[in-house]
Amino acid sequence: MAWIKKTDVAMFKGANWNTLIKKVPNCTPEMAKRIAIKNPKITFFFFCREYMVLETLGDKGIFNPGDAVFFSGEPWYGSAPQCDSYEKTGMSVAYVSLDKIQTTGCYTMADGDAAVDVVCIFAANINKKPLPAGMIELAPNTQVPDGYPYAVGSSDYSALTVEAVQKLQKKGITVLLTFLNNHDGTGWSEFPDATTATNFAQQLKEVVDRLGLDGIDIDDEYSDNPNPNPSSLVTVTTIMKQLMPDIIISKALFDDYQYFTPKYNNQTLADNLTYGWEMSYGGAPKYRLPDYTTLGMATDTLVCGFWSGQPSPSPADDVSWLKTNGYEGVMVYAFQEQSNIDLLGSLVNDWNGNGNWNKTPNCP
Repeated sequence: MAWIKKTDVAMFKGANWNTLIKKVPNCTPEMAKRIAIKNPKITFFFFCREYMVLETLGDKGIFNPGDAVFFSGEPWYGSAPQCDSYEKTGMSVAYVSLDKIQTTGCYTMADGDAAVDVVCIFAANINKKPLPAGMIELAPNTQVPDGYPYAVGSSDYSALTVEAVQKLQKKGITVLLTFLNNHDGTGWSEFPDATTATNFAQQLKEVVDRLGLDGIDIDDEYSDNPNPNPSSLVTVTTIMKQLMPDIIISKALFDDYQYFTPKYNNQTLADNLTYGWEMSYGGAPKYRLPDYTTLGMATDTLVCGFWSGQPSPSPADDVSWLKTNGYEGVMVYAFQEQSNIDLLGSLVNDWNGNGNWNKTPNCP
């Protein structure tokens, strides 16, 4: 639901172009949407269908078919029959089980674009050896020293392919893989040092590269370690950003304020997270999100979570508050269940107006 399309316009040649973030060639509109989602500061872009020259900009004003041009701030449009512009309005996020990931691509806005912007495949795991029964290594080409944690998944993850990921990406949907602690002494808050964190980040890079993922989502629950390392999360996310500077690093936010204070290489956890989705479901967002802004996260990086199993008494009022206060969007957990599909549909319609949640015929 992130984008409103404005046809036949581009940034006016006489506007303030200091808000230009970057120009990317050889794009499609769907690719451009995923590029824009990776940077919360991007508020709009224009996409060139045909060659265009804006004379006052000199060499920087030459645009070829397939160029996508990204900006922060507010647009000032001029007529451009060669281009279309896209303004960010908010973001919809769906946590979904591996076997139902394609269902997220079945729903469209009134203009035919994808109604789900970000998919978090839920979930791969972190475990030490011996691995739990049925688990497989997801980064078999990365050597893991004895006693270090592994990036693992159920045997079903052997069927997750780059083609399955690309099927969603071609619709403009950003695809993340969630890693969840798994009932042993390892986990996101349990890396004892930078060496251990680096090895795990290297495993994640192998997974991201192999599947063509847009990023990694962090769910820091269900470790059996009673003494987590407060510096673990900032350490591993700093290293992840160094190894994979172009990916999204997101986190399910819950009971984690203590992890936003430590620093590693002068970075905080808030510096490293692209987005956070708050998951203490059911409560009003005004009591759930503002504390994270005091911890260093911007409102345009924060998303409010919803779940039919612990429903909000007034989702429409929640959406109104989120929009009024500049927050980024809504997340729904367990999208594989019809009750949560319906919930996200209601939230998208509340955000954008009725008629913006439509199921594609004959889609799973």
